[in-house]
Amino acid sequence: MKKRFLAFLTIAFVSILLVACGQSDSDSGKKSSSSDKLQVKTTVFPVESFIKQIGGKHVDVESIYPKGTDLHSYEPSQKDILDASKSDLFVYTGDNLDPVAKKVAGAIKEDDKKLSLESHLNKSELLKEEHEHEHEGEDHDHEHGEKAHDHEADHDEHEHHHHGMYDPHVWLDPKMNETMVKAIRDELSKKDPSHKAEYKKNADELLKELDGIDKDMKKATEGHQGDTLYVSHESLGYLAKHYGFKQQGVQNMNAEDPSQKELTDIVKAIKDSNTKYILYEENVSNKVTDTIRQETDAQPLKFNNMESVSKSQSQDATYQSLMKENIKNIEKALNK
Repeated sequence: MKKRFLAFLTIAFVSILLVACGQSDSDSGKKSSSSDKLQVKTTVFPVESFIKQIGGKHVDVESIYPKGTDLHSYEPSQKDILDASKSDLFVYTGDNLDPVAKKVAGAIKEDDKKLSLESHLNKSELLKEEHEHEHEGEDHDHEHGEKAHDHEADHDEHEHHHHGMYDPHVWLDPKMNETMVKAIRDELSKKDPSHKAEYKKNADELLKELDGIDKDMKKATEGHQGDTLYVSHESLGYLAKHYGFKQQGVQNMNAEDPSQKELTDIVKAIKDSNTKYILYEENVSNKVTDTIRQETDAQPLKFNNMESVSKSQSQDATYQSLMKENIKNIEKALNK
C-alpha cells in the first residue's frame, strides 16, 4: 500500500507541474524540442523498435523503462513521467495492457500527445489475464495458515504489481504487431505530414518482415498443435493461441511463484513427457526454474520476451532479429 501511495503522490506532483508549465507547447503541431526530429517516448522494446524503424532519421525515440529491468516490480519515477510529458508523443500498448504506462499517460493532459495501441487492436483477440496460480486446498490453508498467507500476499504486493485486464504480451505476435505498426505509421504521419511518404515506405518494409516472421513461426510450430512449451513465466499466450501449441509457465503472468503442489505437478509433467528444454527469460527471476532443472533433465533455452532488453541489445537489435532467435529456440524445444 505504501508503494502505491508513493506512486500516487508522484503522479499528482508531476500533474501539477505539467499544468503550471504545459501551456507553452500545447499546440498540436508544435514540437516539444528545438530539434527538427519528432521526440517520442515509449515503453516496451518492440514498440520502441517499430517507431525507430518507421520514423527513421526523422524521429528520436526512447523507452522510459530502464534497460534490462523486471517490469513486474517497476514503478515510474517523476523523471519518467516528465520526460514522457515533454515529448511530442508518448506511445504505449494500452491502459488495460500496461498499468504502469497508464499512470504515465494519465499525467499527460493533451490527448494528441499520446497513442494507445490497444484502441486499434481487435478486443476479441486480447487474452484475459489470470491474476494468480490456483491453489488446491486454498480454503484449508486459509484456516490454518492465515498469518503466513497474509505475509506472503503482502510480500507479493511489494515485489510485483499485476498487469492490466489483458495479457500484455501482444507484441510477441507478429500478426497483432501489423496492426500496431499501421497505427504508429498513421500517428507519425499526422504529427509530421511532410515525411508521410517516407513513414509509409518504412512501414511497408516492416510489414513485409513481420509477415516473414509469421511464416517462420508457422513453419517452426507445424505438426506440434497441442504440444506444451515450458517457459519461466507465462509470456507465450498470444503465440500459443495463434500457432496452436500450449504454454506452461513456471511463474504466472505476474512472475509470481507457483505453490508447492503446482511445482511438484510441473516437475512430474516434465519427467513424464520427457521434456528436454525449458525456455528461460533474462528479465524474469529464474530461481524456481533452476529448481525444476535440478529435479529434471531439462536444459535451458533462451527466450527474449522483449518487455525490456539490455543496453547492448538496444543499440542494434530489432524486434525481428530477437524474434528470429526466439523462433529457433521454440522450434528446438518443440522438437524434443
